[in-house]
Amino acid sequence: MRKDVKKETTKKEKKKEKKIGNKKEKNQSNFFRFVRREREGAAKKKQGIMLRRAAAATNSSAAALTAAAAARQMFLSGGDLFFVRGSVASTSKSSSFSSVALNNASSFSSKSSSTPIAIARTTTTKSITNNKRTYASQAKAVDALFKRPLPHKTQEQLIKSAQRFGPKRPGLIAVKAGMTCDWDEWGKRHPLTVLWIDDNQIVQVKTEENEGYSAVQVGSGYKKPKSVTKPELGHFIKAQVPIKRFLSEFRVTPPTMKMYKEDEEDDDDDDDNNNLDVETVEIKGAREYKVGEELNANHFFAGQYVDVQGFTSGKGFAGPMKRWGFSGQPASHGNTKKHRAHGSIGQCQDPGRVFKGKKMAGQMGGRKRTVQNCFVYKIDSERNLVYVRGQVPGRKGSIVKVRDALRKRATVEELEAQIGQIGVTIAPKSSKDPYSAYNKD
Repeated sequence: MRKDVKKETTKKEKKKEKKIGNKKEKNQSNFFRFVRREREGAAKKKQGIMLRRAAAATNSSAAALTAAAAARQMFLSGGDLFFVRGSVASTSKSSSFSSVALNNASSFSSKSSSTPIAIARTTTTKSITNNKRTYASQAKAVDALFKRPLPHKTQEQLIKSAQRFGPKRPGLIAVKAGMTCDWDEWGKRHPLTVLWIDDNQIVQVKTEENEGYSAVQVGSGYKKPKSVTKPELGHFIKAQVPIKRFLSEFRVTPPTMKMYKEDEEDDDDDDDNNNLDVETVEIKGAREYKVGEELNANHFFAGQYVDVQGFTSGKGFAGPMKRWGFSGQPASHGNTKKHRAHGSIGQCQDPGRVFKGKKMAGQMGGRKRTVQNCFVYKIDSERNLVYVRGQVPGRKGSIVKVRDALRKRATVEELEAQIGQIGVTIAPKSSKDPYSAYNKD
C-alpha cells in the first residue's frame, strides 16, 4: 500500500511540474512577443518622426514633398533609409521609389547644397558616393538636419537683439572668498561678497562653422597632471594652456552674423527655386576671442550689474519645519512624538495618491541657483577681486559663475569706456541721498 501511494504521489507531482513548465514557457513566449511588438512599434514611430523632421527641415517644395512621400513608401516596403548630404552621384540596386526620390531630391539639393535632403533606399549594404558627406545612421542624419542655418526670421531677431541690447560676452569662474562690508560717500553701509577670479583663461573657442554655435570655454584654477585623464590632458595640450581645475562654457555673440533672406526675383519657370541670399552683418561691440587669452577682474567694471550662479550650501536631510517653515503640530492634547511632523500628506481613496511637489521632509540645499542683478560695488584688478553687493549662493570656497546681467545690461559705450581699468575702482556716488527720508527739515 505504501509503495502504491508513493507511486501515485510521484505521478501527481510530475503532472504538476509539466503544467508549471508549460505555463512558464507560455509566459516567456508571450513576454518575448510583447517585447518584440513594442520594439517594432518604437522603431516605426522613430522612423516616422525622422521622416517628418526631414520633410519639415527642407523647404516645402514639390520636390521635397515627393521625396518625403517616396521615402515613406520605401519605409513601408521595409527598406533601410540613408540620408545623404548634397547631390547624389550614383546608387546601386535602388528600387523605382528610390530612383524617384533621388532624382527629385538631387535636383532640389543642387540648388541648396547646404541642406541634407536626399533620401535613398538600398536592399543590401552598398557604398553611396556623394560630393560632401554620407550619414550611415539615421541618428546622425537627424543631427545633420538640425545643423542647417536658422530660418532668416529667427536669425534676424537674434541680430536685432544683439544690436539693441549689446553682444553677449563670456563670463568668469570665481571662488567665493567670503563677505565683508564697506561705507560709501553718503555713509551708508553696504554688505559685500568677495569673489576671487582665479587665473581664468580661454581653453576653446567654438564657432558656427565647426560646432554650429558660438561659444567660449573658460578654465580656472590649476590641477596636477597625475589627477587628469588622458583625454583631458590632450585637450589642454592642444590648446597650449595650463591644466585647469574647472571648465565652463559661455555663449558669445560673434563679430559678424549671417542673415538669410529670400530672393525677391522669383522665376516663373522654376517654382522650386527657394534659394536664400546670405548677408553678413557686423555686430557693434562684439569681438573675436582667442585660445589662451586671459580674463581678469577688469573684465567687469564697478557700477554694472551681473548675474551670479552657484550651488546653495547643503543642509542635509531636513524636516518640514526647517525646510518649508511649517509651524508644527500642537505640543500637548494627546500628541505623541509628532511635534515636528508635517501631518497628513494626502486625501482618501480618491485621488488615492500623493500629488507631486508636496512639501515634505527631504534633502535641503545643494541646488543650482542664480542671483540676478547683483551690483558690482568695487573692482580690484591687481588682486583679481570683484566685490558684489549682497549675498551669493554657496559656502566659502565654493565655485560660482559671474556673467553680465541679463535684465540690466550695460551699453556698448559703457563697456568700451570702463572695461580694462587698472587698480581699485569703486562705483560712482549715487545721486539720491539714502537718508533723505529722515531729513525732514
